[in-house]
Formats: sequence, structure tokens, C-alpha cells
Amino acid sequence: MTQDQPAARPRRPSTLFLLPVVLAIVAGVAFVAVSRLGGRLTITAEQRAVIEQLRSVLMHDTLVPQYARVVNQFDAHGYVLGTGDFSTAGGEALEVIQTYTARVGSNTLSRTYLATLTTLRNENSPAIDALAGLPDAWRLASQDPRFRQAQDDVLENLYYTPAMKISTDLGLTTALGVAVIYDTILQHGNTSNPDALPAIRYRATKRAGGEPGTVSEHAWLKAFLAEREETLANPADERYRNTWPYNLDRPRVLETLIDEGHDDLSPPITVRPYGTVHVLDGRAPAPTFNDDTGTPRAGSPLVGGPSSAAAPATARSPGNPQSSGLAAPRSPVTSNPPAAPPIETTVAPRDGLVVRIAATSGKWVGVADAATADGAMIVLSGNTGPAQLWRIAESQSGCFHLINVKSGKALDNPDGTWTDGVQMQQWEYFWGNSNQSWCFTSAGGGRYSIANLTNHYLLDVRDGGTADGTAIQQWDADPAAPNPHQTWRLVGSAGS
Repeated sequence: MTQDQPAARPRRPSTLFLLPVVLAIVAGVAFVAVSRLGGRLTITAEQRAVIEQLRSVLMHDTLVPQYARVVNQFDAHGYVLGTGDFSTAGGEALEVIQTYTARVGSNTLSRTYLATLTTLRNENSPAIDALAGLPDAWRLASQDPRFRQAQDDVLENLYYTPAMKISTDLGLTTALGVAVIYDTILQHGNTSNPDALPAIRYRATKRAGGEPGTVSEHAWLKAFLAEREETLANPADERYRNTWPYNLDRPRVLETLIDEGHDDLSPPITVRPYGTVHVLDGRAPAPTFNDDTGTPRAGSPLVGGPSSAAAPATARSPGNPQSSGLAAPRSPVTSNPPAAPPIETTVAPRDGLVVRIAATSGKWVGVADAATADGAMIVLSGNTGPAQLWRIAESQSGCFHLINVKSGKALDNPDGTWTDGVQMQQWEYFWGNSNQSWCFTSAGGGRYSIANLTNHYLLDVRDGGTADGTAIQQWDADPAAPNPHQTWRLVGSAGS
């Protein structure tokens, strides 16, 4: 294709005339730069909740997250399971079980299916012959709130977080724009396949005449959804031709929301993708399991409690490559943690134990405000809830990880620092991470010093304080000769 020849160069205008033109151009470029880069795309907790409700309705025609769902659609995915339709062929179901196992230890799903699911993921195989019993085991595990939490977290990591990044890169500014990208990744994926989101994005930009910022966001989103409809109606991958044409209501509902001006997804919003009316109100559904038996209540679907995904995503620590969201090996945990036991006796550190970590004052090491987010501070606490319980998991170094029972996050030295007085935090658990590895040295009488593997600094109660909320920090000291601020007991159940 030949390029148009440039026009003849016009006579240079006078400087007085040129200056305002240049200033106008610079101002325009600056405005575009600020609008695309300076204005950070943010989603409120209410918008996030509505996005999750919309996802659940578009995927499963219900507002209730389908944690116990197991379906064989006889396409390229094998079984699709849970609230995110996690595939056995694509490895998402494997990721859920690995996440759950890293938090609770060995369980029926991990003992029976991890090896097979790893093979199916590596081969991208939809075969289910070797997965006998998986549907029942998945449904049973879905009665555990920790398994439902693992599903929510994998859904966020694999789909919602990438959707936010793509939306930001595109220059989208609305919650509805994020919902469009999120639902597309969930159904089409984010690969190089011609039916996947990147290809749809490319075709949409050609159709619209530019990306958002060059054209209006509404115009681009309408073009994007039109391209998505055409992809669903006639997918390039023949494996989807028997199912995708029946999913055209998904993009059409989103297009209607654009036409009705629901850019900010402020509830209540009424949608009806498959004939049933649903009102998106931004509130999580009540649990559907009986409190005493864990069985579904009569008339309710076999699903878990409210989704935790209504909370906004938490930013990663920018300076800690070992505490990043990058993939890392999972812990080969081999023992089940006991349920929160009666706290009765001092125990020695051992893989699989659930303990409280007692300071000399008798108070416990816990997570401030029982928070579950990355970066939450570690403090002294007199409470006795799950935020003060820690599961011990052996690390590859021979030292141990300390994983908070409430959050599933690991006790972490922020950024692997070598500075006295830095307060410890919790962070997403990665097996073998030296920032999250803690080495115990006996100080006699059932007491220990606890040193971080990265720098060998000791866990220390700031200024020997005894008040709730006192910081648990690190201090450079001899592990064999800790002072009382650096001496700890592990308190577990009798017989541990």
C-alpha cells in the first residue's frame, strides 16, 4: 500500500502567530496524556459488588455465586467448576485446589486429583475419564468457607485483575467498561486465539476508528460488543460452534446497559439475560448452608456463602519482588491442620500444626484488625480469634512459614529489609520465599527466638510493650541469646 505524498511545505508563519498554535497543541497533548495516564481508573466496593453480581447472572443466571457447580459442557474445557467456571483442561481448577491446599494443608481434592489435574493442564486436555468422583469432592469442599474464598481469590487473580489492567491501558473510565472487559476475558480468554479478547479488541478498534480517547468510550464499547457478538455467532474455533451462538445475550445485556446510561453501575439495576429478572443491588447473598450440618438448605442451590470478591483489589508492594503476585511453587503440605483447638500447652514447631505465638506478656501475635489484605500489619493482641492463629508449614530451607488462619497470608518481612524496627506484615503466601521463612532457635523452657531467613533478624515486641496493637517488628540480635522482647512460645492443643 502506497502512502500519500506530503503536501508542499507552506510558508513559515510569523513567530507571534506560531506561538499560540504551539501552546494549543502542547495543551491538547497534555490533556490527552492526563486523561489516559493521570486519571487512575478506580472501582468502589459497591461497583465491585455489582460487577460480581452481573458476572454471576451472565454466567449462571443467578445472583448466588455457584461455588459447588460442576458441569461437563462437552467442549474444550473438560469439567467447568465453581463460581468462575474453572476448567480442568485450562488449569484454573488446579489453581483453585492448589490455593486451598496451601492454606489448609492436605485434603481430599489435593490427595486425589492434583497429579491428574496437573497432567490435564499441561496437555490442555478436556478428558475427564481420570476424574471419577471429582464432582462430589468439589461440591463437598464448597461447604468450606476457605474453599469458597480460594475460588474468589483465583477468580480475582486470573480474570478481574487482568481486566482492570486492560481497562486502564485502554483508557476506559467507567465501571461498566471494566465489566465489559471482565466478562469477555471470562468467556473468551486473553490469549492469542482469534476468538480471544486481544483479537476482539483489535477488530473493535478498527470498527470504531480508534481506541477510547480517540473515539468516545461508548462508541468503542459498542463496537467491541458488536465484534464480540459476531465472534460468538461464528467462532473460529469449531469446538465452540455448538455452544457459543446460544450466549449472544451476554454482550447484548451489556450493550443495553450502555444504552441506558448505567456507566457507573449504581444500583439498583435490572437485567434479564435469559428470561428471569435479576436486580443488581450490590449486596452479597446470604449463606445457603445450614449452620449445623453444612448441608444445603431446602430449596437452595448447593453453593456457599457470600462472595468476598466485592472488596476492591489490593495493590501489591512495589518494592518486594519476592512478595509480588508472580507465580511461585506451592507448598508440598502433607498434613491437615486441626480445627481451632483448645489452647492448652506449649509445643515445638512442626509442619502442619496450628498454634498461637505467645509473647512474654502472654498476648499473641496477630493481624491488626483481623484484616485479610496484603500489607496488613502484625501486632500484639489479646484476642483469641482466627487472626491470632498460625499454621506452620515447612519451607524448603528447613525453616518454616507461618500462615495466618484467618487470611491465608504469610508472616512476611516487608521487601526483605535489613533495618531494625521495621514492622512485620502479612503477604500472599509463596512457598520457599525467604522473606516468609522463619527459623526457630530454642531458648530453653519451651521458648524460642524466631529469625527471618532473609536477614536473620529476630521477631521483637516493640519496646517490650504489652498493649494490644503494639507493633511486632524485627531486630538484629543473637538467636541463641534473645532478650524477653524476642522470646516466644508456641501454644497449641494438648497432644500436639
